[in-house]
Amino acid sequence: MNILPYDLLFSMTPIFILVLCRVAGVMIFAPVLGSTAIPVKIKGLVALVMSIAVFPMVMQTDAPHSVIEPNSFLGLAMGVAFELVIGIAMGFAILLMFIGVQLGAEMISQQMALSLGRIIDPITNVSTDVVSQFYLMLTTLIYVLINGPMILIRALFDTFKSIPLMGAGVDQRIVDIFTTILTSSFKLGIRIAGPALAAIFLATLAMGFISRTMPQLNILAAGFPIRISLSLILLIASLGSVCLLIEDNLLKLLSGLGAFFV
Repeated sequence: MNILPYDLLFSMTPIFILVLCRVAGVMIFAPVLGSTAIPVKIKGLVALVMSIAVFPMVMQTDAPHSVIEPNSFLGLAMGVAFELVIGIAMGFAILLMFIGVQLGAEMISQQMALSLGRIIDPITNVSTDVVSQFYLMLTTLIYVLINGPMILIRALFDTFKSIPLMGAGVDQRIVDIFTTILTSSFKLGIRIAGPALAAIFLATLAMGFISRTMPQLNILAAGFPIRISLSLILLIASLGSVCLLIEDNLLKLLSGLGAFFV
């Protein structure tokens, strides 16, 4: 019996929905691609175009894994949930590195007493300070320069070869991977903030000794300019090494991003 074109289209619709959900999941948290500065309609159109581009690859008969088609509405709903989890996990893993950089910058800003002047972060829509915003823009620039969005998209497309639709597995290994990423993100923030925090601590200690020998000196009035000036000098001096550190961590994460659910 001949299959009519619309019957074939109707039979492939659930599979296309699953592909679209995996692609759209990345657009939720991924830096640059999931930025709130990009209108939702534009992000939806990009996800649709990417899904149309990858759909023929998913339907290839010589693919490493056969396509598991949902046989009921409940199966389709579960498949949609699993595919969204895959996309969201990949985007959120990259976002964790950005959060680690902001964490380190936040610690520096608090010690510099610049956290009193807050601004709105356009990516997370939360209140942040100038130093955190600068490091966020720096990390975003490095992420774009190393072609991070394209590497993320390529890793997403590779998951369709290694992970069949509705075939993702979530086990203890996935939890361990995200724990490692979270730990690396926290370490990155500490390494970024470390030199400035150590210098501020030594400056504060020195000002404490000076105040003991010169009680008439207003330590608060003299301490803030010294801490701010010293921190800015160290931030400028360590900017090159910070850029290399951020680039190295992003490249390591992007290189193994597609193997989370394998």
